[in-house]
Amino acid sequence: MTTALLQDAVLVTGAGRRVGLHLAERMMALGHPVIAHYRTPTEDLERLRAAGALCLPGDLADPDGGPRLAEAVRGAAGSLRAVIHNASAFAVTATDTVDALRQLDLFHAVHVRAPFALNRDLAPLLGACSARRADIVHITDIYADNPNPVFDAYCASKAALQNLALSFAKRLAPKVKVNVVQPGPILFKEWHGPEARARVLSETLLGEEGGVEAIGMAVEAILHNHYQTGAIVAVDGGRRLA
Repeated sequence: MTTALLQDAVLVTGAGRRVGLHLAERMMALGHPVIAHYRTPTEDLERLRAAGALCLPGDLADPDGGPRLAEAVRGAAGSLRAVIHNASAFAVTATDTVDALRQLDLFHAVHVRAPFALNRDLAPLLGACSARRADIVHITDIYADNPNPVFDAYCASKAALQNLALSFAKRLAPKVKVNVVQPGPILFKEWHGPEARARVLSETLLGEEGGVEAIGMAVEAILHNHYQTGAIVAVDGGRRLA
C-alpha cells in the first residue's frame, strides 16, 4: 500500500525541544502538516508524533546531513508550505585554535551547509505549494549583526546563515519568500546562572526573557505576510540597542 504524500507541509529543523518544538506544535495548530527534524530523540517528540507530525532523524553536523534530510523530505512530501531553519549549535569558542577550528566546522555545517543544501534541494517542493507564496525562515541571532568575541565562531556562522537568506530571497522570488528572525534572550540555557541571567536582562530594554511564544508569533506573522521577503526581524526585547 502506497502512503499518500504530505501536501503543503512545514519542515522544522531541530524540532525536538525548546523553540523548535514550539514552532512544530504551532504550525500544527495552524493546520499545517509538520515534518519535525531532530538529532537526538526526546520525550517531546512522542508528543509530536501523537499529534500527527512526521519525525525524521538526522545529524546536520554530518557533511551529508542536509542532503540526506532533503531526500527524506522529498520521499514524504509532495509540496512544502515552509522550511524553518531552527536547528542550532552553540558554545563558547575554545581557547585552543585547533579545537576552535573544529567548532567552526561544526557551526558551519549546522548553520550554513545544511540550510544551503535544504533550500536548494527542497525549492521544487516549495514551488509546488498551493499557497500564493511559500516561505523559508532562517533563525539566526542578534549576534549576527553585533558579534560577541567570546562566541566568535558561532556568531560568524549565524552571520553566514543570515547572508544566505538574502541570497535565497533573490534566487527563489517571486514564489518563495525568504526571511530572517533574530532571537535575543528568548529562553535561557540550563547553564545560565542567576548572575548571568540578571546581567543579560539588565541589558535588555524590555527587561524580561522573551519565551518561545515570541519567536512563534514572529514566524507566524512572516508566513501570513504575502509581501515580505529579505527582511530581518529582531525578536530580542531591545537588547541589540542597549
